[in-house]
Amino acid sequence: MTAVRPLALVALAAVVALAGCGAFFGGGDSAGSEATITPADVPTDETRAVETTGEGSYWGNVSVDTNRSAVTQPRVLELRPNCERPPALVVHIQVLALQNNDPATNEGINTTWQFASPSNRDLTGPYSNFVRTIESGFEPLLNATGVRYGPLDRDGDTASQPVTVVDGNGTTTSYQWTVEKQTEAPYEGCWMTTGVAPA
Repeated sequence: MTAVRPLALVALAAVVALAGCGAFFGGGDSAGSEATITPADVPTDETRAVETTGEGSYWGNVSVDTNRSAVTQPRVLELRPNCERPPALVVHIQVLALQNNDPATNEGINTTWQFASPSNRDLTGPYSNFVRTIESGFEPLLNATGVRYGPLDRDGDTASQPVTVVDGNGTTTSYQWTVEKQTEAPYEGCWMTTGVAPA
């Protein structure tokens, strides 16, 4: 009986220690705490991609259906480049945006366009070309049911990260996501995507 008692005390101590980690894992009291990452304004109207539909221009909230996360979707889709985000977070935001894309509005693609570097945008062409490129060449990223991120490889102001997605049929597709820290205004100092290639 004395041998059981020390184990019970160790277990009780572990539970008490973990109870204080609730906020770290998202289960703790968040009263008074505020989000530390806020969307940054897009520098100019020219960089703001707005699709024109039969009902006028669309920009704003996206409906959430059963296949999308009501928690992550609106938050991710509202994010825009700022210079406080590290490269892996920039990749993660774009993958989540595409994973939560609404095909009626393409707001996930729009968010990804916002994080495309100026050189990437020049190569792709206008926003309508970017949408077609994503829909035809990178379709597995749209509404993927699973995502796995490989280790980030950073070399100065360039970083790349492998991303593997699983679609609704269970098919896996891998990509190499490359981001670079921009050196010119209006995005100077911000990590933005310069390319995504099948891996």
